[in-house]
Amino acid sequence: MQTFLELTAKYIFEKYKENISDLCIVLPSRRASFFFKTALAQAAPEPIWSPEVYAMEDFICRLAKMDVVEPINLQLELYDLMREQDPKLDFDQFVTWAGTLLDDFSRMDQNLVDTGKLFEYLTEAKALERWDPKYLGKELSPTLKKYFSLWENIEKTYHNLQKRLLENKQAFTGMAFRRVASNIEKIAIETDCHQFIFIGLNSLTVSEEKIIKTLLKHDKAEVLFDSDEFYMEEGTPNRAGSYLRKYKSTWKLPEWRWQQNLLLTDEKEINVIGVANASMQGKLAGQLLQEIREQDKHAQIAIVLPDETLLLPVLHSIPDEVPSYNVTMGLSFKGTPLFNLIDLLFEVHLTGVTQLQDTGYKVHQYHHLSISKLLTHPFIRRYELHLNDNPAEAKYHGMIQAVLEKMVNENKVLLRAEELLELGQHHPLFETLFRTWRDCDDIIVAMYRLIELLREVYSHGHNTIETEYLYIFYTLVKRLDTIFDCREQKISVRSFKKFLYELIGHTRLPFSGEPISDVQIMGMLETRALDFENLIILSVNENVLPAPKRHESLMPFDVLKQFGLPTYAENEGAMAYNFYRLLQRARRVNLLYVLPSDTYGSGEKSRFILQLQNDLALRNPNIKFREMTAAVEQEQTRKYNEDILIQKDENTIAQIKKELERGLYPSHLNTYINCSLQYYFSRIAKMQEMEEVEEQLGADKFGTIVHQVLEDFFKPFAQDGHPIEQNHVTQMLQELPGKVKSEFRKVTRGAKPERGMNYLLYKVAVQVLEKYLENLKDSEELPLYVLRLEETLATTLPVKLGDEVINVRIAGKADRIDLTGHQLRVIDYKTGKVEQNQLRVKPEDVELHFTTDPKYDKARQLWLYEYILQRVLEETPDTILRNGKHIDRQRIVPKSGILSFRNLDAGVLSSEFNFEQGMEKNFIDASEQLLSEIVLRMLDPEEPIRKTNDLDVCQWCAYRGICAR
Repeated sequence: MQTFLELTAKYIFEKYKENISDLCIVLPSRRASFFFKTALAQAAPEPIWSPEVYAMEDFICRLAKMDVVEPINLQLELYDLMREQDPKLDFDQFVTWAGTLLDDFSRMDQNLVDTGKLFEYLTEAKALERWDPKYLGKELSPTLKKYFSLWENIEKTYHNLQKRLLENKQAFTGMAFRRVASNIEKIAIETDCHQFIFIGLNSLTVSEEKIIKTLLKHDKAEVLFDSDEFYMEEGTPNRAGSYLRKYKSTWKLPEWRWQQNLLLTDEKEINVIGVANASMQGKLAGQLLQEIREQDKHAQIAIVLPDETLLLPVLHSIPDEVPSYNVTMGLSFKGTPLFNLIDLLFEVHLTGVTQLQDTGYKVHQYHHLSISKLLTHPFIRRYELHLNDNPAEAKYHGMIQAVLEKMVNENKVLLRAEELLELGQHHPLFETLFRTWRDCDDIIVAMYRLIELLREVYSHGHNTIETEYLYIFYTLVKRLDTIFDCREQKISVRSFKKFLYELIGHTRLPFSGEPISDVQIMGMLETRALDFENLIILSVNENVLPAPKRHESLMPFDVLKQFGLPTYAENEGAMAYNFYRLLQRARRVNLLYVLPSDTYGSGEKSRFILQLQNDLALRNPNIKFREMTAAVEQEQTRKYNEDILIQKDENTIAQIKKELERGLYPSHLNTYINCSLQYYFSRIAKMQEMEEVEEQLGADKFGTIVHQVLEDFFKPFAQDGHPIEQNHVTQMLQELPGKVKSEFRKVTRGAKPERGMNYLLYKVAVQVLEKYLENLKDSEELPLYVLRLEETLATTLPVKLGDEVINVRIAGKADRIDLTGHQLRVIDYKTGKVEQNQLRVKPEDVELHFTTDPKYDKARQLWLYEYILQRVLEETPDTILRNGKHIDRQRIVPKSGILSFRNLDAGVLSSEFNFEQGMEKNFIDASEQLLSEIVLRMLDPEEPIRKTNDLDVCQWCAYRGICAR
C-alpha cells in the first residue's frame, strides 16, 4: 500500500529535486509532519537537506512573528479591559464565560469577519430583544441592564484587547491568522521560500483560504489534496467532501491533485462489532490486534480512539507479544489518581456548609463525606503507610485511621478546620489538606506542600508513574503561581479551580515509544493525512463519532450562520472527511461500538456505520461488510450454591447454649425464627455492622429520642412513687419542644435538628409525643403509677436436653412497667405502625404457626413479656411493685401491651393468649412448653442454620450482602 504522504513525498522530490531544501511544506498536524519527513527520506535515494515542514498553526505563528498568549494570561488581560467598561464586573462570574468569548474572538479573526458589521448586527438583535412587549412601559431590572450593557461593552473590549496585544507584539491564535492574511501579499513577494506546498488540508478557515489563494496567485504555492470519488461526486449528500468540493469548483487550480477512486473500487473488509459496554472495547481491541499480528507480524495497524478516556483500557489490553507500539495522544492528566486527589481536595473546601455558631459568627465547616473520601484516597493511604514505617514519627502512627474512627464514633457530620487540625495533631499533612483557603495564595502554598509531602513517599522505590504525575502537577501549579503572582486582586478558590482545571484539561502525560512503530494508538484528529492498512476504531457511536451538536459560542446561532462562522454542521463535515479519508487506503477495518443499553457509554451506533452499510458497501462489490456482536466466553464457571448452610457441630451448639444462658430476649427469639443465619451472624459469630456517620436521623435514633423524652418525663414519678395526674401531663406538654430538641442534640451529636430532613423529623417527634400526651391527659389511665423504666425483667427456665439441664434465661427489657387501676402493664414503645390484627393469635395457630411464622413477631414479643411478668410476680413481686403497694396483689391483672406512635388513637394494644384452649394447660405451663420446644429446636444438630426464603426479612438485614440478597 502506498500512503498519501509517500505519494506526496515522491511527487515533491521528483518535481523540486533541485530546490528541495528551500521548500516550505505545511501539513494539518505535527504528527503528519513527522511522518512526511520519514516518507521524504525514503523517497530520496541520497541524503538531502530537509525542507521546512510545519503544522498549519505553527506555520501561521512563524509568519505572524508574534507570541501567542496563553489562554489564562489572555483571560486576565480581558478582565482588566472589561473592568474599564464595568468596574463592578464580578471575577467569579467572568471566568465562567471568558474562555468562550475569547474563542469567539479567535474564530471571528480566523474567518476574517467584518467585526464592525457583526457587532452592529448583535447590537440590533439585542435592541429587539430589549423591546420585548412584556418590558414595554417598565423599567428594566438591574440584572437585565447588566446583561444588555455587557453586549455593548464587548465590541470596545475586543478592539482594546487587540490594541494592547499589538503593543506588546503578542496575539491570540485567531489574531495571528488575521494578521498573516492581511499581510500575505507582502509576504508572498518578500519570502525566501522557493515554494509553499500545502498537503492534505481540509475545512480551512477563511484566513487560511486567503493565505493559500494569494500564494497561488503569485505562483508561490502548490496544494495537494487527498480526495476520493465517493464523496466528491456532484450532488452527493455526503458531508465528507463539502469543503473539498467547494475548493475544487471555486479555486480554479490548474490541476486537482489528487482524486482517486479507492472507496468504490478497492477490496476492503469492514467489520462492525457491537460490544456490551464501553470498557469492553479495550479488551476487544487487544484481541483484534493480536489476530492481525498473527496473520502478518509487520502489519501497519492504527487503534483510533475518538473517546480519549479509553486509552488506559486499551493499553492494558495490548498483548505481550507486541514488542513496541507508539502512543501519540498522551494520557489525559484528568485520568490520573493524582487529579482525583486534587479534585477531592477542592470538594472538601468548596462543598462545606457555613453555619451560624453560638458565638454569633459564621464558620465554614467541611462535610464528613468529602473528608472521608480525601483521607481514604490511595495517595494518602500510601503516605500513612510511609508515616507508620518511620520510627521518628511514632506519635503520629495510625493518626489518619484514628481521625476517621473518631468522626464515626462521635457522628461528626460537619467539622471546622480547627477541629480537624486538632484531631490530626497539627501534622503537616492535616495542615496542608485542611487549613482554610481564603484566596489563590493559600491554595498555591497548599499545593506545593502536598507535592513535597507526596514526593517523600514516591521518590523512593519503583514509583516512576506517580513521580511523573507529581512533576507534571508541579509544573502546572508553578505556571499559575507565576501568572497570579503579580495580580493585585486575589483570585477566589472557585476561579482558581477553573483556571487549574483548564490547564489540567489540556495537559497530557507523554508516552515514549518508537514514533514510526507498526502499531500506532492515536486520537481521531491525529490521523489527518495518515494511512494504515489495518484500522481498529473504537466508540463509533452517535455523540462520540461524530461529536454531539453543541453550541459552544456566546453568539446566537443565526449570527454564526450570517457571518460564516463555523457551527456544529461544519464540525460534522470535517469529522466525516477525517473518517472516510482514513478508510480510503485501509484493507481491514474494525469499527467497535457500544450496544444500546442502560450501561455507561452505551448509545446509538454512529450514522457513519449506517452510511457504510446502506451506501458504500452496496456500491462497492469488493467490500466484505460484516456486522457482529462480541460475546464474553467464560472458560471456567464456578457453581454458586444459593443456600448457605451451617451445620450445628459441638462448638456451635456450645456457643448457642452460652447465648441462651446469657439471655433469650424477644428480639433474639424473633431473629432466630425469622432467619437462623441472621441470628448466627449477630449472636454467635458476633459480626457487627460497620458504623457510619449519620447526617439524617435514622429510624433507630428517632425511636431512641421518643423513648428518652418519655423516660425523662416519667423518671421522677418512678423514683418518688407519686402517680401521674392531669396537671403533670399539662406541664410535660409545655416542656416538650425544648426536651425533644435537647434529646435530639444528645442522640445525633453531629446532625443538627435545625437543618434539612432532620428539622422535619424533629417536628414529627414533637407532634407524635404531643398527641400521645394529649391522649394521656384525657384518658382513663390516670392516675398512672410508673413502676419501672428501661429495666430488664428476667426469669430462668430449665430445659432438659438429654441428660443435661440447660438453665435458659428468658429476659426482656421493658420500656415501661406501670399500674393503671388493677392492670399491671409491661409497655413496649413502637415508633412504627402496629395494628390490633397483627397481635391476634388464634388458639388453633399456637401449635402450628406461632413459634415459626415471622408474621407473629410482635405477638411473640408480648407473649414473652407477659410470661416473664407473671413469673416475676410469682417469684419476686417486690422487685416490681415497690410503687404499687396500695393495690391488693390478688386483684392485679398482668398484661403486656404495645404503644404504637403511628397508631395512637388505638391506645395500648394488647393480645389475648388463650393457650389453655389449645393445649389444656395454664398460661405459664403452656408458655414453658412452647419455649422448651423452641430451645430444643435451636439446639437440634439435625436442623442446620440457613438463610430465610422470605425476602421481606432481608430488606433491612445488615448481612444481606453476605447472602447475595
